[in-house]
Amino acid sequence: MVFDRVKHTRKGEELKNLARRGIGYHHASLNFKEKQLVEILFRKGFIRVVTATGTLALGINMPCKSVVFAQNSVYLDALNYRQMSGRAGRRGQDLLGDVYFFDIPLPKIEKLIKSKVPELRGQFPLSLSLVLRLMLLASKGDDPEDANAKVLSVLKHSLLSFKQPEIIEMLKLYFLFALQFLVKEGYLDQEGNLMGFAGLVSHLHYHEPSNFVFVSFLVKGLFHDLCQPTRKGSKHFSQDVMEKLMLVLANLFGRCYLPAKFQETSLKFHQSKVFLEDLPEDFNAALNEYNMKVTEDFASFLLTVSKLADMKQEYELPLSKLGKECEDSQLVSHLLNCKEGRVAISPFVCLSGNSDRDLLQTDTPNHVILRTIGISPDQAPVLLSQRFDNQGRRMPLNAYALDFYKHGSLVGLVQDNRMNEGAAYQSLKDFALTIKAISVSLRELCENEDDNVVLAFEQLSETFFEKLKEV
Repeated sequence: MVFDRVKHTRKGEELKNLARRGIGYHHASLNFKEKQLVEILFRKGFIRVVTATGTLALGINMPCKSVVFAQNSVYLDALNYRQMSGRAGRRGQDLLGDVYFFDIPLPKIEKLIKSKVPELRGQFPLSLSLVLRLMLLASKGDDPEDANAKVLSVLKHSLLSFKQPEIIEMLKLYFLFALQFLVKEGYLDQEGNLMGFAGLVSHLHYHEPSNFVFVSFLVKGLFHDLCQPTRKGSKHFSQDVMEKLMLVLANLFGRCYLPAKFQETSLKFHQSKVFLEDLPEDFNAALNEYNMKVTEDFASFLLTVSKLADMKQEYELPLSKLGKECEDSQLVSHLLNCKEGRVAISPFVCLSGNSDRDLLQTDTPNHVILRTIGISPDQAPVLLSQRFDNQGRRMPLNAYALDFYKHGSLVGLVQDNRMNEGAAYQSLKDFALTIKAISVSLRELCENEDDNVVLAFEQLSETFFEKLKEV
């Protein structure tokens, strides 16, 4: 029976009752089984009407007779309109599909219909975790030749390199930078074989760079210093230890920012603390040390890759496109003279007195680096402990994970932490799975069955899952 798929899910009963009436809903906060139920019943014709967000726009086979856009939204652009309206008209059943607009301004409708679909642009295709996983595939594949062919295919055939062939040389250099970093940090040996905590980092690849920071904390022994049992020989850890461990993990894997002005309000919170505290001093010092080490390596990489920059474009004024051919211009002449100690720095930034030494700052902004090399500071595996908005105000982290661990209330997160109920549940589930992945990986890696860190993560994982099941 198809309803058995959602027997134990959070919204399963509600979806079953609606489905019996031919109605369904579909949005990102539903889990996989709940969304699959709606999709199957809709395709079979048992559900006739589905209300949905943009989750039905891409990659789901759900053709229908009519599509209704029920209200205006900032997310309703030309691409989403084409994808959603394309559902109207079932192949083999309808000659035409109907698209209706409700409560949307006529100018917006005209713009949507007449607009061209935006051109697809490739994103930067590489990351340190991806390189590590590719090396895992190459070294552990059953068929070495097939594994190597797949790895090379991923490296060579990115959309970015297809759109911008000149970027290929830079991607090769970034790949070498990634290999150097992985070898230096002890994830690969000189032959390219995985070692140490490479498996754990690969499991947490979707949390880069927090996965690398976590392992750096582990190697330094910070978790062993923290995870001390209630008494010698005991396998149980106090609530204070668990909450401090949760604080560290929330800073690494539960990074959800709140608007800076939220701190200035006089709102009263009933269950949650809402604003996440900073890392403990020893962890914060270790994070700064890690960031500085990575930044130095990345700065050296930028100095190397800067040789690939198109300096003619770099010296061009952004609007007038005037460049070296106008050396009689006072500004252009001044730009051309800003060369000493400035190899990887934009000549426009040099006007403010910046030099290559500024690349060693962990919070180097994108506009500082030469724009034609096709790389930005975002590709450095640096985890900034603080983020600021465009007015220079610090943006606090949402303490939803730690707050839930303390009070176990999803309603509290909705009321105090200003999170959507479905989104909060999904975030908590992802966080719980992250703790579980760490716990299982550490148990496989550690030879000592009574290691305090392993036992602490197992206790935390079990407690967190128990609280999550209650909601």
